[in-house]
Amino acid sequence: VSTQSTGVKMPRVVSKNLFNFKLAGKIDDDVIAFEAKYGEFMKSQPGVMEMGLRMKELELKQDAESNMEYVNLFRTANAPFVKLFCADEAFNYGREQTSITHIKVPTSHDGEFDVPVEVYTPKDLANETKRAAYLFAHGGGVIALSAADMRSTVQCVAVDMGVVVFNVDYRLAPETKCPNNIKDFYKAIKF
Repeated sequence: VSTQSTGVKMPRVVSKNLFNFKLAGKIDDDVIAFEAKYGEFMKSQPGVMEMGLRMKELELKQDAESNMEYVNLFRTANAPFVKLFCADEAFNYGREQTSITHIKVPTSHDGEFDVPVEVYTPKDLANETKRAAYLFAHGGGVIALSAADMRSTVQCVAVDMGVVVFNVDYRLAPETKCPNNIKDFYKAIKF
């Protein structure tokens, strides 16, 4: 039982997912269609099941060689999914309605390195002098993916939000040790 500043006592959350309810909504037809497309795609990929089993084995090991093998399998497993997902025609409007520029942010916290940043500007904001900005850190658990992998989805964010998006291509672990990859992103924020 926890006591908040109001003095109200509440039972602790028991769900690992923090939510103790069943979803009651409807899944959109396009989501169902994409999941079916992805399922067929995965069936066509050689060694997917074996890769998943090997990754489960590696999760239990704590040596550097096993960790690097896990990272490489994770990267290999994610690449085709992300490519398929981001190529979906649902993201065409983002590609069509933004322009892309690139900047490099100089850093020296882990050797001399220029952090690549992709900048997506909605075309209808091109002549605006005051524009809101959004900095984006691509997914991949800090060990996989890149700004380019997430480009089409983040371009849609720029259009939908009406902002300029800076998609930071920070360095990945384990090749870059934490906190240096986080510092890459931080330097982009300060730039």
